[in-house]
Amino acid sequence: MMVLVALVALCQQQGYDYRQGQGVVDLATGKVRSPEEFLKFAIAEREAGRPESAVAALSLLATRIPDAAIRETAHFERATTYYKAGAFYEAYHDFEGFILKFPQSERVTAAKRMEMTSALDLARVGKSTWLGLATTSGTGVDYLHDALRRYPHEDFAPDFLQKLGMFFYERSEYDRATEEFTRVLEQYAEAPESVLALYMLGRTAEVRFDAVDYDVKPLKDARRHYERFLEEADRMRRLSDQAKRWVDALIPAVRERLTTVYERLLVKQLKTAEYYDWKGLPWSAEPFYLSILRDEATFRKVLPGFPETRSSKYARARLEELSKK
Repeated sequence: MMVLVALVALCQQQGYDYRQGQGVVDLATGKVRSPEEFLKFAIAEREAGRPESAVAALSLLATRIPDAAIRETAHFERATTYYKAGAFYEAYHDFEGFILKFPQSERVTAAKRMEMTSALDLARVGKSTWLGLATTSGTGVDYLHDALRRYPHEDFAPDFLQKLGMFFYERSEYDRATEEFTRVLEQYAEAPESVLALYMLGRTAEVRFDAVDYDVKPLKDARRHYERFLEEADRMRRLSDQAKRWVDALIPAVRERLTTVYERLLVKQLKTAEYYDWKGLPWSAEPFYLSILRDEATFRKVLPGFPETRSSKYARARLEELSKK
């Protein structure tokens, strides 16, 4: 794919020519510029909203100029031009090409970040590119996974993995969102993004229950993640200043969400107990009423302010009735 990107760029060079001892010649006007001047011209073309002209100029500099520093800068700026023009497919491959061609460059880290950014943006838009290829969101997702496999130790890697989880969450692809958030916790447990990932695992489990409320497992998963968040809050605060800010900001939301989860778990048990009562099997209902009271007491150990619920009030009253029979 990088070869195709390079070929497109080379085809766009035909308006210019480099001549040793003279400089870069504009074949349409005959104007001659030094490589440094031509580089400034190319960037000015990009900033003026003429990316095709900029790519043509930068491609010539990246492939024809003897000065290695000019070639390096031009290659990076060409990839940046693709990105700014929304050609995320080309940008991804051109940044990777830069990394392979200039592995010792001080711009390599920035190129890796931009490669991941291009992949994520391609996943979000999923549209065709300058090459006319019918890319999809899946193309961007695959590319980002590939980049993360190549460069897992970059400081920004967990951020992109977390953002990929949010990408799936916002598209209601909850299974895939869960996979990405789980990867953040497994691969980057000491990164501040683990704070966000743990919270989002809880939220994702909750919304999965909303979609299929007959299955209580997602609700139990949400409880497990939220309780873990509260249990590990002090540890996570010590990860970094950013982690501390995120923990402190999310603690109220976690407590609120956990309160809701607890209430919904009790309601699920109450519905089961009421079903047995409706079937005329009060003694089959009794264990569920008892479980409601036990669970409520357990919940208060985690959330001391957890209120008495309608479920527990009903269970207590019903158990009193059953004790008289």
